Amino acid sequence: MSFSRVCAVSLLLLFGLSLAACCGGGSTKVVTQPANVTTTTNPTLGKQLEDLEAAYKKGAISKEEYETAKKNLIDQGAQTK
Repeated sequence: MSFSRVCAVSLLLLFGLSLAACCGGGSTKVVTQPANVTTTTNPTLGKQLEDLEAAYKKGAISKEEYETAKKNLIDQGAQTK
């Protein structure tokens, strides 16, 4: 090989290595955060009634079960006031 060809290959190799050193090798750090979970120990009467109605509309409970549970919730709500 001629001297100029050796120099050209050397420069290309040097350029490639320096470019690889600048752009690669880094690691991506993934930061996890806790989920925003709201827990309520005592849902409001309105929320309980909404959940009950949703269960009825989905067919999870019968009309009689819905009416009985609704009455019980309303009675309990009146007693806690």
